[in-house]
Amino acid sequence: MKKTLAFFALLLTVAWAQPLLADCPGTSACVLSQCPPDAKPLKIGITIQRGIDSAPYGKSSLCVPPGTYYETINFHGKPVNLVSSGGPSVTIIDGGGLGTVVTFASGEGNDSVLDGFTIRNGNAGYGAGIYINAASPTIRNLIVTNNQATGSYGRGGGIGVIGAQAHPAILCTQLLGNSASYDGGGLISGYSANPYLRSDYFEGNSASFGGAIGVYNSGRLDLGWTELIGNQASGDGGGIHAGVAYGNVLIRQVWLKNNTAGGNGGGMWVPAGFADVVNCTFDGNQAFNGGGVAAGYGGMVNVASTLFVRNTTTSASSATLVNDSGSNTSVVNHYNGFYGNTGANFLNTYGNVGLLTPGADPLGNSCCPGPGSPALHAGIPDYLFNNADGSTNDMGACGGPALSTFGPMR
Repeated sequence: MKKTLAFFALLLTVAWAQPLLADCPGTSACVLSQCPPDAKPLKIGITIQRGIDSAPYGKSSLCVPPGTYYETINFHGKPVNLVSSGGPSVTIIDGGGLGTVVTFASGEGNDSVLDGFTIRNGNAGYGAGIYINAASPTIRNLIVTNNQATGSYGRGGGIGVIGAQAHPAILCTQLLGNSASYDGGGLISGYSANPYLRSDYFEGNSASFGGAIGVYNSGRLDLGWTELIGNQASGDGGGIHAGVAYGNVLIRQVWLKNNTAGGNGGGMWVPAGFADVVNCTFDGNQAFNGGGVAAGYGGMVNVASTLFVRNTTTSASSATLVNDSGSNTSVVNHYNGFYGNTGANFLNTYGNVGLLTPGADPLGNSCCPGPGSPALHAGIPDYLFNNADGSTNDMGACGGPALSTFGPMR
């Protein structure tokens, strides 16, 4: 694992965005793409939409120069690799509050690529920044910011993903300061959509439910090597709200810090469906019920090799990790570590095997357990969960197998 962390630290020298700490998961490992040699340059004064529309129907690349483009765009099913030459800090698509900024809704595949832009000032009921409906594009190296999903049931301020054929790859993307009136301030997944997120960063997003991420109506989510920092839900799920009666939510090697909820689940609330939380860190999250993770109303959550430190639960009858609804809800609590939480560490959980309650902070001022930490090699004692260097699993977001083990990058 130490070799893996050293590799990510080396990449920081060329990274386009950095997390709070150098060894944290997230965009620290990301490097900006370059325009391919065969890319057609977008001419000065031409809109991006016109460039897409004039592209051939076969695979092509379009290189966009720096500037602010006041428009909304739609890929219209074209396999265009749309790349900025200067990166997201200087190449901005501004929707002007006139609807969704970028749309993929014509069966796009992974060869429809949006790479290296800031996407801002979208306003729509679903997916204000980026709307993906029954499509599977590749989204990479973006800053998605200041987009608003509005209306009585506004969902997906930053990105909205919907439909059984929707399996987008969302990579190396920052979702900052987006909002939804109802669910999924940063991102929403619904109706059997299955977005694949790696090396992303969510900060300052807000909604009534799911400040950073909402998953609903049989939606799915595969989230790894990502940070959720300082997101807020006025209701439930400061970081993640997973209300999926027939869906699955997979959370692995994710750091959730300082997220807050007015009700249930400062880090994560699971009121229905299935969720796996493996090798994550919940640090300083806060809620009335379940400062770290809470489940109820038939939700089933497996939590393993995860650290809960400095989380706050303001209800005296609750805990950092809590099964809120008794026998019809299941929270499995295996090989997890608890330190410095306000309120009980766990309540009504099953198994309670291999738990760690050290007398000293297992993290310190870091994402990863340092030398001598009791969290090292204290996670799941199964070789399938070994660290990248082959040693027994470490608790927390820096432990466990190399990320590629969990699925191919596209």
